[in-house]
Amino acid sequence: MYRLLLFACAIALVAGTAHAQEGSYVFQGQFPDPPLDFGGLGGHGIAVDPDGKVWFEAFAATETVVVPALDNAEVPTRVIYVYNADGTPASFSPIFFVDYADGTTPRDTLGGFVRRNADGDLIWEGRSNRGLRTDNDGNILASNFNTLFKLDYQTGQGLARADFPDYCALTQATSDVNGNVYVSPVCPGPPIFELDSDLNTLANVTDVSSNFSRGIIGSPDGLNIYETAYENTYTIIHRRPDEFSPFDSVGVAFRGMRSESAAIHPTTGNLWVSAGNPLNLPNQDPEAVREWYGNTWYEFTLDDVNDLDATQTPLDSLVWGGCESFFDDPNTDFFDAVCTATIEGVETQLTGRPRGIDFSDDGMRAYVTAFSALPTDPGGQVQVFELVDVAIEEGAELPSTVALGQNYPNPFINETKIGFKVEEAAQVQLVIYDMLGREVAMPMNEYLTPDDYTATVDTRVM
Repeated sequence: MYRLLLFACAIALVAGTAHAQEGSYVFQGQFPDPPLDFGGLGGHGIAVDPDGKVWFEAFAATETVVVPALDNAEVPTRVIYVYNADGTPASFSPIFFVDYADGTTPRDTLGGFVRRNADGDLIWEGRSNRGLRTDNDGNILASNFNTLFKLDYQTGQGLARADFPDYCALTQATSDVNGNVYVSPVCPGPPIFELDSDLNTLANVTDVSSNFSRGIIGSPDGLNIYETAYENTYTIIHRRPDEFSPFDSVGVAFRGMRSESAAIHPTTGNLWVSAGNPLNLPNQDPEAVREWYGNTWYEFTLDDVNDLDATQTPLDSLVWGGCESFFDDPNTDFFDAVCTATIEGVETQLTGRPRGIDFSDDGMRAYVTAFSALPTDPGGQVQVFELVDVAIEEGAELPSTVALGQNYPNPFINETKIGFKVEEAAQVQLVIYDMLGREVAMPMNEYLTPDDYTATVDTRVM
């Protein structure tokens, strides 16, 4: 996958240079440092609260807890880890128990509970971690097996809980600006529910969920719910005209994608959505343009997503850190979902299923996690990206001779087009740089008369 920054130089009577400079998320490494290592099972949820703390769930049981009802047996349990933005643990991390702020609701063990089996014996039933999300107030929606917890982001205390016994398990939940919460099951069949801010059921978004899923995402206004079931090759859009009307399934988006995680960017309002993984390859929808890479999150405007006639054109992408190159599967006619990186001098196929993404409130940091990511994968189980500008030395201001547009599409696989306008006859150079500021191509260096032009960049000949 390529993504370009553009640099144009126009020379008339006086030489001058300028460049189109834009922010991009650049892989910074693992978070925290040293990285979390859970034997390759990886993460299952990530959320960033208004204070910049990073909340993380591993899929597996990573700690133990003593259970008095089982003769003080020590049993494995899931927890939630909470880290400050600098990587140090928050004062209440890890969270083993949910102590409720009302002071009366009995304490919950987050990662499991005691129950009686068919023989009447007490046993420990683990709650697997299933996803994290912040709500409209920044509090944490934690999906644990078929129980949804709402936790105070400042203290870790419980604010509410709801159980979904008909779900085989919960997916990552989502919420809107009114505080309403939306939940869906991992297994197909049961309804997708709308809840109020206290996690009481209000209505069904849809009576039947379509396929296996790891999460849903909604537009902030609560009028669109995007069912990103990864066993589908598209995302289903459920829409309503206002908050008092029922939802209707109106169409699909992201054909060819098999998404497991998504997030709304806090400053742009754009939707970031993953495209596939090594076990659920993208680009297998017969109606889709086969152009998506796995191990990658793509950015779209909500207007683009909500336009049922659109083909969805990504604005940007973010790749599982350390991925240096994707490759074609020689046995198929579509791009494989995996990527390679050089680890200790050896080109290695990376693993992992993109299971979680979230952003700091200012949008300057992106955090991602992947399920079944090997400890040897660059970045470990949680990776952090920072929004930076690629610095290229400035020269004099560009004369009004040339007006340069951004390339389209961006990102792209093999070919992209760059539009620009020449207002006065001039010698025009179009220079392409990679994300490190290195010149990789000069597709144009010629004298042009006033007109609109389009240059084609083919990375296969770079």
